[in-house]
Amino acid sequence: MNNEIILLIGIATSLAFIINLYLTPILIYLSHKHGIFDTIDHRKIHTEDTSRLGGIGIFTSFIISSTLSPILVSFIMESTIIFQESQIKIPYLFASITVIFITGILDDFAEIRARYKLLGQLIASILVIFSGALISRIDIPFTSVTLELGFLAIPLTILWIVGITNSLNLIDGIDGLSSGISIIAAMIYGFVFLLYGQFLSAIICYALVGALFGYLFFNFPPAKIFMGDSGSLFLGFILAILPIITFPTSGTSLILPITMLSIPILDVIAAIWRRKREKQNIFTPDRHHVHHKLMNMGVNNRNILAIVYGFSLILGIITIVYESSAAHNFMYILLGWIIVILFFIFLHYKKKD
Repeated sequence: MNNEIILLIGIATSLAFIINLYLTPILIYLSHKHGIFDTIDHRKIHTEDTSRLGGIGIFTSFIISSTLSPILVSFIMESTIIFQESQIKIPYLFASITVIFITGILDDFAEIRARYKLLGQLIASILVIFSGALISRIDIPFTSVTLELGFLAIPLTILWIVGITNSLNLIDGIDGLSSGISIIAAMIYGFVFLLYGQFLSAIICYALVGALFGYLFFNFPPAKIFMGDSGSLFLGFILAILPIITFPTSGTSLILPITMLSIPILDVIAAIWRRKREKQNIFTPDRHHVHHKLMNMGVNNRNILAIVYGFSLILGIITIVYESSAAHNFMYILLGWIIVILFFIFLHYKKKD
């Protein structure tokens, strides 16, 4: 890794962190001044008025850092190594991120109905496809077979983006959980992208890491601010699309996000299965997510974070070993998936809902 890339990573992370570190207290002040707080109900853990504007700080610091850092370093180093040819149409990509953020903002301020949130996610997903990112093929593990998706590529891509977007939204139930998972995932994403020489994508990841650390400083329990839907939808969306915009023609682009986000993915699958079993609308909220199950077992907030962060770090190590190995032995990835599945099975049978 050359000096330019090291400098760029440092600037992107630091700039986003510093911006959000100073922006978040302003958002907390504005929330208290104007009474913009997260709703308190039977599903929520918190019992005090808490700002829900954290997503604005995450989004703003991320956009500023990921935009300015490459330009700044190109001037400092007098090099353009980070500006590479890309198959992705940036205007569509930027529009998609804006749409998902606005959808979250509308829900934070007006609590829009689930169907309208879903509509915003569908529009944002379609814009990603227009940008040139598409899950067009899937490599079958342990074989040399590549499955060409053909006309199924578009609905599968939309299903993937919407599914992951909502998985981060649903698991954002206790202080520091969604942001911590996202920090670890983004750090591993960035490392993998650097391995493959995808510098711009890596910088985006580390700008996200910096923004989230600035937010987590105020969100770690006991939280002074929540990210709201503007933050959780944005995080899920960006983590869903980064691998497919970075490797748009790869048949293995989903291995990285499925592994690093396997906890929220399994949590949302379990929620859908549970609500279908009980003949409820799949969008009906409940208190049976992974963090609720751990709380019901007597585990406190910080220990829940330690457990989930620990699993995420293990998955990150497994991913690095897999991506760094020339053989790309899928058994490593399969092992990681099995570990998380066994964790969910344990939670299911340890204490019945």
